[in-house]
Amino acid sequence: MIDPVGPIHQPGPRQARILELLASRGFLTVREIAAATGVSEITARRDLVELEERKALKRTHGGAMSLRNGQAEIFDAYEPTFDARRRRNSRAKVAIARAAAKLVRSGATIALDVGTSALELARCLIDAGEIKIVTNNLRAAGLLADSPHSVYLPGGRVRGKELSLYGSATANQIRSYWFDLAFIGVSGITESGLFDYSPEDTEIKRIYMERAKRVVVLCDAQKFGHHSMVQVAPLTAVHLLVIDQAPPPALAAALASAGVQLLYA
Repeated sequence: MIDPVGPIHQPGPRQARILELLASRGFLTVREIAAATGVSEITARRDLVELEERKALKRTHGGAMSLRNGQAEIFDAYEPTFDARRRRNSRAKVAIARAAAKLVRSGATIALDVGTSALELARCLIDAGEIKIVTNNLRAAGLLADSPHSVYLPGGRVRGKELSLYGSATANQIRSYWFDLAFIGVSGITESGLFDYSPEDTEIKRIYMERAKRVVVLCDAQKFGHHSMVQVAPLTAVHLLVIDQAPPPALAAALASAGVQLLYA
């Protein structure tokens, strides 16, 4: 295939178009870039190499992501299936869950969010000292049903394959509780705050956070620099972040400025 432009060392509107697309979408595959600019994938890769050398973007496996304030951020437009998310960085999630479980003391009342990290935490809590658990996570409630704990499920509407409860009935019931700890899962975290895919689940996360003495966020390193449809809360709403790796410098500085403590799994 003959590309309709000159050599890569001559910058032009094609590379500007790549940066424009990345600014609006956050991430593009090499195939998408080639199709959008009318060149071969080989030429698209050359463009990405040159633009990365200029620190205009960050290349990833199979594509590139935008840079904001010198740090890479990815916009996750679509929510992967629960099973796909559970397989992603699974070892780190198990380690994070084990570290988070050590924060729970016998007699505590906790809020347990939905998501894959929260499900791993539920497994770790089965043999914990007797506690009270309020959750809209049907999977977690099923795991904990035969444990010595008191498990409370609010009423509400079931959110499909996610198996979470949401809606006004769910929100109103949860507002009647106070929590020693709220364990929150997120789809991503940036200097701007916490993010999630679902407006429905986000409403419940916010109530958990409002009603808890201490807010603990479970976040593996693959979520650093990711944002999605809904901002759950600013970093200042978090007391403790349980992670498996150190965050990048800009995010670490933002967390420190917000007074967020870090617990490494």
